[in-house]
Amino acid sequence: MQIKNAQITLVVDGEEKSFSEEELASIVKEYFAQKQAATQKEANPIQKLMRPTEGVPFPVNPSGINRNLFQKKREDKRQEETRQLILEAFVQVDEYPKKYGKPFNTLMPKKTWTWKTVEELRKLATEMEDHEADWVEQALEWAQRIVNGEPWEDVCNNPDTANWYRLVKWKNGYYRLVGGSREDNDDCPASYVSNVNCNSSNEVYTTVPLVVLYK
Repeated sequence: MQIKNAQITLVVDGEEKSFSEEELASIVKEYFAQKQAATQKEANPIQKLMRPTEGVPFPVNPSGINRNLFQKKREDKRQEETRQLILEAFVQVDEYPKKYGKPFNTLMPKKTWTWKTVEELRKLATEMEDHEADWVEQALEWAQRIVNGEPWEDVCNNPDTANWYRLVKWKNGYYRLVGGSREDNDDCPASYVSNVNCNSSNEVYTTVPLVVLYK
């Protein structure tokens, strides 16, 4: 390195290039800023976009969800319906914090059967550790996905990436199928909710229970 008239000359890619002290200081500062940002991104799991995946627990933290993201009305009808359901779920979290305020995981188990009754899927969920998801926990999962950085379109408009429908206990006490199923060639989005009520004796295919696992 040579210093000539307050200029610093360096060999860059085989060529000599001259920089003032101020220019070189700015380049070095920018380099270390980018390096620090990259290190923090790797260390912070929030920065890594995570979607619900079959066989992998998906973390949901109700108290950590930024509710401001859900205050503005959505122009898209499907997105607005999902937003309204998420707002209803927030009310349940506030009214029943012991039930809904704790961090939990949702899980889509790997399907190894052809069909089961709704009751059999419910029992499977409890045997796996805790219980089958209800509409509040399902809505909180959607909210968490959006908070994590997923576009509204991925949750509410684009075809679901899951292999199977999810069985979820709905507001009226019956069970409903949620989302889409690639195995069933269904292009419904993840936040789609069937309007068909299922009771405990109904047989369901291409469906797994959405399991809730408390941490």
